[in-house]
Formats: sequence, C-alpha cells, structure tokens
Amino acid sequence: MFFYITPLIIVGQDHSLPIPHSLLPTPHEIGYNIVMRYIKLLVVLALILAALAVPVLIFFSRTPVLVVTDIPFVALYGEDRLQQQQRSASLSLFRQVKPLLVADGASPDMLVVAITEAAENPWCVLFPRSQALAAQRYHEQFPETSVVLLGGHVPASSLPVPDGFLCVYGTDSATDLYRAGLFAGILGKNHIPAGQVQHNEAAGEFGEASIQRTVALWQDRHVQAAGRELFSRGVQEEAPEAAVVFVNLIAEVPDTQRLVCMVLTSAGAEFLGKSPKMPLILFTWLDPALTSRQVAVIFDDSIWSVAVPAVRLAKENQPSGNIPSKPLIFSGKIADNGVIRLLQKSAKKTP
Repeated sequence: MFFYITPLIIVGQDHSLPIPHSLLPTPHEIGYNIVMRYIKLLVVLALILAALAVPVLIFFSRTPVLVVTDIPFVALYGEDRLQQQQRSASLSLFRQVKPLLVADGASPDMLVVAITEAAENPWCVLFPRSQALAAQRYHEQFPETSVVLLGGHVPASSLPVPDGFLCVYGTDSATDLYRAGLFAGILGKNHIPAGQVQHNEAAGEFGEASIQRTVALWQDRHVQAAGRELFSRGVQEEAPEAAVVFVNLIAEVPDTQRLVCMVLTSAGAEFLGKSPKMPLILFTWLDPALTSRQVAVIFDDSIWSVAVPAVRLAKENQPSGNIPSKPLIFSGKIADNGVIRLLQKSAKKTP
C-alpha cells in the first residue's frame, strides 16, 4: 500500500538551500570585477577613437594642393561659395586643398616665393590662365612638382607647352554646348510663353498643341559651327518640335512670345537688362547671387569648379586635354522634380 503525502508549503517562508559563504563574492572581488569592466570599456573606446583618428591624421599629413586664386576673382565668385568648393575638393581628393590668394600686380617671381612659403613640397599647384607666366616660372624652378594651368578658351598656341609635370587643360566647349542644348530643350518644353496660353478645343486642354517654342543661343566668338551643331542636337533630343536660333545682337533675338529658353555664353549681357521671363542658362563663374532670378542653370569653368578633375588628370599623366564645365542647377527655381532629375541626368551625358 502506497501513501502520497502532499508537502506542506508555508507561504512567505524561504525553502531554498542556504548558499555557503565560500561561494559568495567578497567585496574585494566585486570591486575588481567592476574595475575590469571599466578597463575593457576604456580599451574599446580607445580603439574606436584610434580608428577614427587614423584617417584624420592621414588627411592632414598628406601634402596639400594649392590653388592660385586672384583676389578680384574671389569678390565676384563669392567667399562662401569658394569655401564650399574648397571643402568639397578636399574631401574628393582626401587631402587639403588650399587657396593661395594673389593681389593685382604680383609678379611671377613674387608668386613663386609665396607658393614655396605656403607649402614646401605641394602635391599639385593649379594656376588660372591669368597666371600663365607664373605657372611656367614655377615649373622651371620646381620641375618635379605637378603644375596645372587651366587655359579656358585660350588657344593652346598661346599657352606654355605641356610636358610630364606641366599640364595644360582647356574648357571642353563641345560637351558644354551639347549639355546646354539638352538643358535648354528640357526647360523649354516645360515652359509656356506668356501670350500663348489659349484654349485648344481640338486638344481638349490649354493649347499645348498650338504653342510655338524657340530656343536661342547667344553666341560669343568661341562658338564655332561644330558647337552650334552640337547645341542644336541637344535641343532636338529633348524638344524635337522646338526651333533653334543663334544670335549675336539684341536685334536678332526672336519674339519673346515664342522664346522658351535663352542660353547666354560670355556675351548677351544687354539681354539680361530687359528682365526676361523665360528660363536662362548662363556660361559664367559669377556668384549666382549676382545673376538674374530667371537663371536656372550656370555652366562654371572656373579654376575651383574643375580643380578635382584637373588634379586627377595630372596624376594620371595626361599632360593636356579639355575639361567640361561644372553645371550648377538651381533646383529651388524649378518647381517640377521630374525636370530636376532630367537635368541632373543630362549633366552626365557626352556627345
């Protein structure tokens, strides 16, 4: 016979077995464990800080890039804009990119001395076309330092002859005009000129079918027949129905009721004085704050805008070549995000 005896449980009474005092940590052991935890935490933090500090140390230990910059240029380019370009270039090249400001009237010899005082052994020195003589003089005295001269639209025959360490780059006008045509076509087909908004019963909407669109390029002496052809090609790729005209004088500008976009090279300032209402595209390095509020895109071929590709070409041992301008798209002046994306995509196309 078996008997099952239900154990008697008294609520509130601890029935666990007592822990021997020998198994309990002593106050000394508790303090030691806490200290070790803190030490491990400090070691981990030190390793993290070291990992973060190494790139910074490498960045500042690398030889810098110097960009010779005329003081009058800074006044028109904008100090804030220059500092922004400086930060962007430094991050892209992962080394310090420093401006070397040059006053009017500084001789090539004075500029060479200023460069040597700014950096004993710079990685590369960039000169604008206005300092071509100084670039050649510095190259003669320091033949093993990379020197880049940005000639813009100046003919190569008027600039120093490039070699292994003296690189001469111009502005890629062909790519610039093709992209300007693409931009003009995109902006033009999304702009309805004043006076042409009329009801079209056949279309059943505001008269898109009857709108006549014209894109104009105010050309300077650097625009040749090949450039005009590339510009027209760009416009036709985006706005096949638009007419393309080329003007040299204010009297040649077409009727503004048909004009949907005007592209101004280094000429046509008098057109801006007429307060145009259509989108504008400018070839200039001026501070955008100094331009018309209708300016939607700027093509900038200044030394700071093309500094990064110029340095990279020099370090790839390409002594000469052409670099496209940097398109600056003012998204705040364009309401349609789809248009902005098309412009950004077109900024990467080549003819």
